[in-house]
This record gives sequence, C-alpha cells and structure tokens, in this order.
Amino acid sequence: MKPVLKVVDAITMVLSVLAACAVVIMMVQVTLDVVMGLLFNKPLPATLTLVAKYYMPMVTFLPLVYVERLNQHVAADVVTQFLPLGGQRHMAGWIFLFSAAVCAMLTYATWFEAVDKFQTGSFAMERNMKIPIWPVRFAAPAGYALITMLLVLKFVAYITRSTAFDDKRHPFPGFADTGSKDT
Repeated sequence: MKPVLKVVDAITMVLSVLAACAVVIMMVQVTLDVVMGLLFNKPLPATLTLVAKYYMPMVTFLPLVYVERLNQHVAADVVTQFLPLGGQRHMAGWIFLFSAAVCAMLTYATWFEAVDKFQTGSFAMERNMKIPIWPVRFAAPAGYALITMLLVLKFVAYITRSTAFDDKRHPFPGFADTGSKDT
C-alpha cells in the first residue's frame, strides 16, 4: 500500500503546486489589471474570464486531495465525539468508503462534462477575444479522481488494519507548518 500512497502523494504535490501557481498568477494578473486600468486606462484583456474560468477551478479542485491527505477537511463530530474510540474508528473507516463512492460519482460526471466541452471546443468571449475554456474543465475530474483513490486507500487501510496512514510525520515535509503551535 505504501508504494501506491507514494504515487498518490507525488501526484498530489504536482496538482497542489499547479493550484499554488494559479493563485500567484491570478494575484499578479488582477493587480496588473487594476494598475493598468487606473494608470493607463488599458486594463489587461480577459482578466475576468481567466480568473473565473481558469484560476478559480484550478484553485478549488486541484488541492482537494492535499487537504484530505493532511486530514484537514472540515469535520462535524458533534455526535461522533461521544462514541468510544473504537466506534469513532469504525465510523471513520466506513465514511471513507461512502466518501469515495460520492467522489467517484463526481469524477464520472465531471469527466463527461469536460469531454463534452472539449469536443465542442467550449470558449468564452471577452472584449472580442475568443478564450478556450475547455482545458480547465479537466481540473474537477482530476481532483475528484485523486481524492477517490486516496479515500479508497484509506478504506483499504481501515479494513486491512494497515498502518500506512499512522505515520505522524507530515506527508509533505517541505510544506510542513513549523511555526507556532496552537495552545
């Protein structure tokens, strides 16, 4: 299981770096758009379309698996906190399977949507510019497919009682928060 987890972690890092680059490029483009518009009355073309149709989907979908890998997704444990630890573990294990099924359905749906947009050559118009928007449609199925794989691995680890996810070290050491600890 650990070799498969290493592959998932490597792909996770690539997708997360792509999402981080999208954030930086988006900030630079929006800043330049505002500055160019105010100083020279010539805003950058296609900023609105690129932010809404390229950067935001990348920032939303690509790092989904990164957050799950760090076990940092939002958790509402109002009821489960009162279960014994064994009950909490079993509940979490079966939730991995349920979540994997939901993410697999989302992968399926977004994949066919992305392929449809690719085949039709989907584009947006802004200031008489034709901007192809189909490529970024593949961000959602990529993010959902990878989180599905991770959730299936977590479920298999639960069923087989594997210790693959028990390592307390940060899975991405270069990105570990070494700052102050919560008190």
